[in-house]
Amino acid sequence: MTSVLQKSQEFNKAMFAATTDTAGKVASALVEGVSRAFVIARDTGATVVGQARSATERTVDQASTSAKQVVGQARSASAKTVDQASKGVKEVVGQARAQGSSAGKELDDVVEHTADRAIDAVDPHPSSGTPYEQWSKAELYERAQELEIEGRSGMSKSELITALRAH
Repeated sequence: MTSVLQKSQEFNKAMFAATTDTAGKVASALVEGVSRAFVIARDTGATVVGQARSATERTVDQASTSAKQVVGQARSASAKTVDQASKGVKEVVGQARAQGSSAGKELDDVVEHTADRAIDAVDPHPSSGTPYEQWSKAELYERAQELEIEGRSGMSKSELITALRAH
């Protein structure tokens, strides 16, 4: 007969394994997306290469830091990582648009694909339906009203998502 302590240890091992697997998938999706963004930025010219490399390194550093935190905070850390990756890629997009509009279009596609893959890695079968990242800000705000989340009127879309998940 297995004791409660043994069952608890087995549960903790299973949770750690699942969380580590999720962290690996998130990191993999982010590294792939960031790598593709770097290649596009390099092709736009020598000026953008240095700026893209800096943004990519910051994004990879954030992804690495977040992956370590995933053991205890998988969803929260993933949201931060996706947000940082999105900011880094958008920074590259802005610089690339000065070099040519076609490079900007390709980077927008990379941002969307990377975010989708990271979301799928964290919660491939969301029990609540459509992931919050696919809701409009107005829909998120309306849900925050229903839940009476304080400070919602001054929140960005990303902050509303974080507040709703924490509720």
